[in-house]
Amino acid sequence: MPPETHKLNEEEFEALVKEKVGQVAAEQVKTILEGEKDEYLKPQIEEQIKAALANIAKPSSPDSKIIKAKEKGNGGFDTFGKFLSSIFVARHFNLLDPRLVYVDSNGRVAKPNLADNERTHGAEIEKVMQGKIEKVMTEGVDSAGGFLVFEQYWNQIFELGIEDSIVRRNGAFIIPMSSDTLNVPRINDTTHASTLYGGVAGYWTEETGSKQSSEPVWGDCKLTAHELSGYTAASNALLADSAMSLEPIIRRLFGTAWPYFEDVAFINGNGVGQPLGFLQSGALVTVTRQANNAVRWNDISNIWGRVLPTSRKRGFWIINHEVLPHMIRMVAENAAPAATAGHVIWINPNQGAANQIPGTIMGRPFIESEKVPALGTQGDIGFYDLSYYLVGDRQPLTIDASTHVYFLNNKTAWRFVIRVDGQPWLQSPLTPRNGTNTLSPFVCLSSTS
Repeated sequence: MPPETHKLNEEEFEALVKEKVGQVAAEQVKTILEGEKDEYLKPQIEEQIKAALANIAKPSSPDSKIIKAKEKGNGGFDTFGKFLSSIFVARHFNLLDPRLVYVDSNGRVAKPNLADNERTHGAEIEKVMQGKIEKVMTEGVDSAGGFLVFEQYWNQIFELGIEDSIVRRNGAFIIPMSSDTLNVPRINDTTHASTLYGGVAGYWTEETGSKQSSEPVWGDCKLTAHELSGYTAASNALLADSAMSLEPIIRRLFGTAWPYFEDVAFINGNGVGQPLGFLQSGALVTVTRQANNAVRWNDISNIWGRVLPTSRKRGFWIINHEVLPHMIRMVAENAAPAATAGHVIWINPNQGAANQIPGTIMGRPFIESEKVPALGTQGDIGFYDLSYYLVGDRQPLTIDASTHVYFLNNKTAWRFVIRVDGQPWLQSPLTPRNGTNTLSPFVCLSSTS
């Protein structure tokens, strides 16, 4: 019959750790470093084992581990390259740097799956002391998990990507999600013919007259987290030369990729397994264009006339790059197919071709983007107020590596994962109290005349 396991209290547990420092850690450091030829990895492996001891002495909950990582900002890594190097070592050599925070597909921090009595078992303690990566992290690369990118490096990647990001950068309503789904209340406001906010009515009554009650009609805007992941491969020799060589590659590729594909979905996603884009939503207003495969002055003015008045102060234009020549040649005459001398109306005819083109349309900024449809397709030009677009952030950016995909090519596959959703807050355009044309914060040109 095996001996009964003794449950150690905190003081006994810390004493045991101190005792093991001289016995286990020294032996493991010596054994590993004698076979390790890489001068860069030697001190790192040594630090991993020492840090593992300290981590065991005072075990922390998943929540506190993330909090501590955020407090440090960089998780204790001097550079993003060293952070990537630790992921590489974890996946290649099965040695886990305790500074790494692994987040599973549900956004939870993975931790050793040990019962309380097992935590005091010598073999299990030694296993963690040696820095062996736990089962939850080695059964395979989780389809939506990875190592949390710490705040400092997340900001660097985010700032790199945000320059090309349209939706996040221009006023979208960002909401943190603490679960896979989030119901955001919204008012079903579709017409002001007799009420506001879907049911609030105002009545003129005499001082002694009875007051009539009314209330808004509420609905739910349900955000559901969807996974966005991206992959790239890098030579193992590149990392062997220097982790700093890998850093700019990963930062550039991932920092550009995730905001690009986010925007594609936020703008034109169909809402099935991905966000619902505002060009596919029921709130979109489309204005019939004057001529096929062209953008005319009447198209611009008609779009402007259908924009919700309060949105004109917040919104901006998005145009496909093929629309720009039509803007440059735009004239006042409806039937004119091209500019005639002295009649262009977007560019000052006196400035010639030497100066920059205007940065605004109707006084509001515009963005050229290949993410919106091509010339002659619905949405090639439009005006959008993204304060009416909701973005739900579920899982922060994580990065992981796989040693198996390109094993024969001596490469490592690197992957980023975020989980996010997005959709317009409004379900339909708004019918004004007076007038027949509906209004919306999302207005674009139709595909045909």
